[in-house]
Amino acid sequence: MTGEIEAAGDAITGGMLARAVEPGHGEAGHEAHEAGHGACLNCGTAVTGNYCPECGQAAHLHRSFAAIGHDLAHGVLHFEGKIFTTLPELALRPGQLTRRYIHGERAKFVSPFALFLFSAFLMYAIFSLTSHHGPEGARNQVKMNSEAIAELKKEEEKADARIAKVQAQLAEPGISASRRETLQEKLKDAQDERKGLSLASGLTDALAGDNVDKAVDKTVDKGLNKGIAKTVGKAMSAAAKDPEFAYYKLKANAYKFSWLLIVISLPFLWLLFPFSRRFKMYDHAIYVTYSIAFMSLLFSLSMILTAVGITHGLVTLVLLLFAAWHMYRQFKDAYQLSRSGTLLRLPLLYGFACASLSLFFAFLMMMG
Repeated sequence: MTGEIEAAGDAITGGMLARAVEPGHGEAGHEAHEAGHGACLNCGTAVTGNYCPECGQAAHLHRSFAAIGHDLAHGVLHFEGKIFTTLPELALRPGQLTRRYIHGERAKFVSPFALFLFSAFLMYAIFSLTSHHGPEGARNQVKMNSEAIAELKKEEEKADARIAKVQAQLAEPGISASRRETLQEKLKDAQDERKGLSLASGLTDALAGDNVDKAVDKTVDKGLNKGIAKTVGKAMSAAAKDPEFAYYKLKANAYKFSWLLIVISLPFLWLLFPFSRRFKMYDHAIYVTYSIAFMSLLFSLSMILTAVGITHGLVTLVLLLFAAWHMYRQFKDAYQLSRSGTLLRLPLLYGFACASLSLFFAFLMMMG
């Protein structure tokens, strides 16, 4: 029950935060405020119309209990019309929405960052509601059984024996040059095999939760990048020791640092139009933010369908194809590209999206 309450709270908080960053321009026609007289209660400026000409606050303010519900609904979904104007455009004409917003048509649409905040909190809330964890004993499922570990140790011993044998043969006096060359190749192959077994053994020990620091250090000493390997190795071992806590931290970090995905994506998008004077970094940021917001909403929809039992392969395929089409449509229309220009850049766009996600999740793993 606590999880459901926290999830609902996350969704409401996300909506209210999104509303907090959402510009209030152009909203006068959406609420039936009474014309005010006298001074504005917020800044003291004389008010003669529905809104203060200085700060924009409504002249007539509600002070009833029912107004609390109105304000809450206003914060979560902005019922005055922006959300219902923005979502159809975002789903069906995402490129036109992006271009119109960049070119100044903003009063009628939810700003991309506000929509991104709401979609991130909504996805987090739905994920909290629909995800299920196994019993406490589930951590044992990620540990390799003792027989597999023993078999791996035997293979390591065999590899060590082969290396020792080849080294002894190389130490024999009077061997020919061709024989020495052959033995050196065998030695190199055996050493490469031993390095692979060492890596597997190090990760196995980490997953088993035994001698974590030794396992990680042993893997690092065999040639991997020390900083990244040690950090990721310790994160893996920590996840194996306490998967519930690791799951919680990963989920919390994912939504706390969701904004980082925008920052990571911007350099990749710039590479699609290097040194172009037509598009500024601001344009790329609006494009990326709207795109990520939509994909978050689409992922939320897929989680809901899975939760209610609609997990047919055809449904998943339709969602994936729609996501691919959406990226194509938004990219083509937002940057006003020809079909050939879009198709030429599209594989790079998909590749950059995967790279951005990989870097984002690598960062989450390193955060522990």
